[in-house]
Amino acid sequence: MQARVARYEVPPDRCDEAVEAFTDSAKEIAAMDGFESGYVFVDSETGATMTVVFWQSHAAADNSATHAATARQRAVAAVDGEVQSVQNFDVVREFSGS
Repeated sequence: MQARVARYEVPPDRCDEAVEAFTDSAKEIAAMDGFESGYVFVDSETGATMTVVFWQSHAAADNSATHAATARQRAVAAVDGEVQSVQNFDVVREFSGS
């Protein structure tokens, strides 16, 4: 499994709009082959925003990269924010409280 983590800076007063913009983009991403799940995290005080998207394989993550970059840029531009970084990670272990 692969995870793509993207960090953004969004004006704090536009965080609610950012969540909507990323949710709209996420619908496109979720329809792609190999999509597993994803999350949007927001710090409403600072505007720091992060998305974490899980892919079933390296190939699925690679195949989604161009489309995901376009969706990411569209979502952040809608709220006058900026992409700060994008990183890919191997998911090596899951943990839970149960």
